[in-house]
Amino acid sequence: MKLYDLEHHFYIQDTIDAMERRQGYPNYDPQKDVINWFSNLSMPQGILLKRLIDVGENRLQMMDDLGISTAVLSTPQGVEDLDSEDAIELSKKTNDAAYELTKRYPGRFLGSAILPTKRVDDAIAELERCVNELGFVCWHTHSNLRGASVEQDRFLPLFKKAAELGVYVYLHPNLPELPQLYEYGFTFAGPGAGFTIDTILTTLKLIAEGVFDKVPDLKMVIGHFGEAIPFLMDRIDNRFNFLPNPKLKNEQLPSYYFHNNIMVTTSGNMSKAAFECTRSVFGIDRIMFGSDYAFEDPKEMVEFVNRLEITEEEREKLFFRNAETLLAK
Repeated sequence: MKLYDLEHHFYIQDTIDAMERRQGYPNYDPQKDVINWFSNLSMPQGILLKRLIDVGENRLQMMDDLGISTAVLSTPQGVEDLDSEDAIELSKKTNDAAYELTKRYPGRFLGSAILPTKRVDDAIAELERCVNELGFVCWHTHSNLRGASVEQDRFLPLFKKAAELGVYVYLHPNLPELPQLYEYGFTFAGPGAGFTIDTILTTLKLIAEGVFDKVPDLKMVIGHFGEAIPFLMDRIDNRFNFLPNPKLKNEQLPSYYFHNNIMVTTSGNMSKAAFECTRSVFGIDRIMFGSDYAFEDPKEMVEFVNRLEITEEEREKLFFRNAETLLAK
C-alpha cells in the first residue's frame, strides 16, 4: 500500500548557521547545542538536529523500512522568524535544496515552500517560483510569525495566490507569544500545551476573519488530528452561532470549513480516542497521514495507524487516497 507523509521536516545547514550568528531570537548555541527561542526558553537538539539535516540515503532508507513511498518536505519554525533579509535568502536556499532532493529522488519527495512571509510581495514571488518552476505542492507556514499572525489582512493576497496556484497551505504550530507559558520550559510552552493553543487560535481566527469566504478555493491542512478542535467542534459552532456578533466575519459555521477547506493529519498524535473523535466529527475523508519526523518516531506513527480498527478502504484513504485527492490540481 502506498503511504504519503504530509508532515516530514528538514533543515538546511545554512539555517542553523544563520541562527548561530544571530544576536536576537531564535538563535542556536553550538556549545550547549540548544535553540534559544526566547531569552528564557530553549530547546535541546542532540540527535534531533542531526536527523533534521540528514536528508539523504539514511532518510530514504528509513522511509523504505516503514513503507513511506512519498514525503512532503517542510521546514520547521525558524526561517520565517528570522529578520526579513535573512528570511528571503534562507527561504530561497531551503526551497532550492528541497527541489534538488525532488530531482535526485523522483517521486520520493515533494516540495513545500518556506517563504519570507512577513514581506508579502517577496513571499508571493517566491511562492510563484516554487510552484511554477520547482513544482512544489504546498506553502508551509506557522501559527504565528513573531509579531504577526497569518489571519491579518495583509497576508490575504498570499492566501489568494496559493489558491490561484492550486497548492494547499500547511499550518504548523509555533511557540505562542504568551510568556505565562514559558515558566514550565519548552516542553510545556511547545508540544505539551502551547503549540495546540496557538494553532487552535490561529485556525479559528482565519475562520472568524472570513479568509475562507474571501478565498473559497483555499485548502489548508493542520496536524495532530486537528489540534483538539474535533473535540471542541460542536461547542465552537454553538457559541459562534449563539449571539449576532459583527466582529465574526465567517459566513458559515466553523465546522463547514473543516468539511470543505481544512483537512488534518495524524502527525504527532497516537491516541485512538483522538482518531475516533476526529473521524466521527470530520469523517475519514478529511484525515491524512503525517509522521512529524524528526520530532516524532515515524515507526510508532505507522504502527499506530496500522493498529486502528478500521476497514482497508479507510486505511487506504488515510495512507494515500486522501493525499492524492488533495494533491490533484
